[in-house]
Amino acid sequence: MKTFIDTINFGVKNWWVSLLLGLLYILIAICLMFTPLASYVALSVLFSVSMFVSGTLEILFAVTNRKNISSWGWYLASGIIDLILGIYLMANIGLSMAVLPFIVAFWLMFRGFASTGYTMYLKRNWGWYMAFGVLAILCSIGIIWQPGLGALSLVYMIAYTLLIIGIFRVMLSFELKSLHKRNKEYNE
Repeated sequence: MKTFIDTINFGVKNWWVSLLLGLLYILIAICLMFTPLASYVALSVLFSVSMFVSGTLEILFAVTNRKNISSWGWYLASGIIDLILGIYLMANIGLSMAVLPFIVAFWLMFRGFASTGYTMYLKRNWGWYMAFGVLAILCSIGIIWQPGLGALSLVYMIAYTLLIIGIFRVMLSFELKSLHKRNKEYNE
C-alpha cells in the first residue's frame, strides 16, 4: 500500500486550504459555544454557509492537486457533497427543526470518516489523526441518538464535533506544509 508521501510527485499545492477549513470549523465551534440560545434558524444559516464555503474550498484543493495526489477524487467528492448540501440548506432556511439535527449529524459523520480515511496515507502521527476522526464519528452518533434533547444539546454537540474536525484540519495542514517544504527542498 502506497503511503501519502509516496503518492506525491511534487509539493502539495495550497496546503493552506486545509488550514483555512480548520480555522473556519474552530471559529464556528467557538461562536456556537458562546451563543447556545441562538435560534435554529440562525444555526441553519450559519451551518449552510459554512458547508457551502467548505465545499468550495475542498473542490479548489482537489482540482489544483489532481496531478499531485492520487486520492484527489475523494477530496473532490467530499467537496461536491458539502457544496450541494450547503446550497440546499441555504435555499431552504425554513428547514424543519426535526430534520436539521440528522443532516448535521450525517454531514459530521461523513467528515469523521473522511478524516480517518486521510489517516491511511500518513506516516507520522497517524494515531492522533485517527483519534480525531473516530471522535468526530462518535460525536455525530451522539447527535443521531439524541436529536430531541433540544437546541442547547445539539448546539454543543455540533460545536464540539466541529472543534474536533477543525483541530484535525489544522494539524493536517501543518503536515501538508511540511511535505510541501520537504518536496520543494528536494526539487531544488
